[in-house]
Amino acid sequence: MSFKKKIIFLLISIILPCGVLLSQNSGEKKLRELDFIAFTSLENNSATVLEDAYKLLSESLKSKPNFYRINAYTLLGIINKDRGFYVTSLDFYLKALNAAENLKDFPRQSACLNNIGSVYQLQGNYSQAIDYFNQSLTIEEKLNQPIQKSIRFYNIGECYKDVDSLDLALTYFNNSLLIEQKAKSNEGIVYAYLGIADVYIRIKRFTDASIVIGTIEKKIQQGQIEEAIILHKLKGKLFLSSGNSSSALSEFQEGENLSLKYKNSTNLLEIVKLQIEVYEKSSDWQKAASKYKQYVSLNEKMNSLHIKNQLDDLNYRNEITKKELEIELVQEERDLAKKNEKFEKNLRVYGLKITWFVIALLVLSIGLILYGVKKLTTSKE
Repeated sequence: MSFKKKIIFLLISIILPCGVLLSQNSGEKKLRELDFIAFTSLENNSATVLEDAYKLLSESLKSKPNFYRINAYTLLGIINKDRGFYVTSLDFYLKALNAAENLKDFPRQSACLNNIGSVYQLQGNYSQAIDYFNQSLTIEEKLNQPIQKSIRFYNIGECYKDVDSLDLALTYFNNSLLIEQKAKSNEGIVYAYLGIADVYIRIKRFTDASIVIGTIEKKIQQGQIEEAIILHKLKGKLFLSSGNSSSALSEFQEGENLSLKYKNSTNLLEIVKLQIEVYEKSSDWQKAASKYKQYVSLNEKMNSLHIKNQLDDLNYRNEITKKELEIELVQEERDLAKKNEKFEKNLRVYGLKITWFVIALLVLSIGLILYGVKKLTTSKE
């Protein structure tokens, strides 16, 4: 190899890897930026959050499997869960789980399992929810992440509470509380205590419930709206258990006011139902009837919204399926075009090889003929 050729070979061997590295760094940088934008949009409840999540997903699909793809699927799962599109949310969470399993990304795998469990919990499928929460908990125990374990304990406790397995619920809430206390996490401590107080009221351990509620009142902070609503509901239940109807109604009303003010409807239906119970016990039929009308109206709205969300979810899934099929078709066409191009290129190469072989054969034949003629001529002389 000449000196000039060596220099060219050396330059190529340096430039090509650098070009690939620059391309990879550029792709990584773009993914990192899109990831930041998408999560910021979610945090700020931006109108562009869905578009930003799809941009991240689209970019992540251009390269080999990566954790940004898991993030994109997870974001789309969260967004659709918040919209009430549970089927679509579950589909994205399952895709995120599959991507996490392929990458052996155990922390994200655990998060995906927990997210799937939360969707089943919202749908009232508690056995499935508990199963996924437990799968996530198993991973967290191996990863030794106490706060994540606490979240799983709390979620499982909530599910057992909803199916009236109250002893199990209490165990899981206490396990969560121990971790949160060690971590000195105010929010986690308050939620664990709320779960414990609720169980105590249900199993008629009213003195213990009163002590726990007193502890919550000391710990709850301004801005903890959902926690405050649940606290008012539990205090109302406790007052109701002791026959103090006026205090119970006052607490329920506070919970209702906060729910309406901050548009937090999670506990509203139960709070209105409890108010009806108080009015019926005191034989205030006029107020009971008024609250019952409110309850029916709220229930109808929630059912209508649930049905609407289900229909919208199905339509949305249909649109996604169409887009996915279109993308697959375009990809198949591209792959086919590449295959055809490769086939034609190979055909041209083979054709060229055959041509050169024929030429070489002709040249060889002519050479042999000329050699034979020459030999014959020489022998005659």
